Amino acid sequence: MKRLLLIPLAVVLTLLGLVGLIIPILPGFLFLMLAMVCMAMIFPQLRQCLENVPRLRRFFHRVEQTRCLGLARRCKLWFWAALEMLTPSHR
Repeated sequence: MKRLLLIPLAVVLTLLGLVGLIIPILPGFLFLMLAMVCMAMIFPQLRQCLENVPRLRRFFHRVEQTRCLGLARRCKLWFWAALEMLTPSHR
């Protein structure tokens, strides 16, 4: 069931990302990154590749921690984790 939702979502996000690369109003890079994360949740090989990047590793770890929460709270925490992944760290 999860695959049936994530694959079309990843395709739509990819198309939005490609349009965003052409039209400067849409944030194309953001949509392409979200599509990549959706595909990584489906394909373990892609996820292993992406986990070599420390920011993405932290994001996937936080996504795993939210499995027991409700959908609204989970989406809220995913948003903040994605925002943290995209912003520069000062460590």
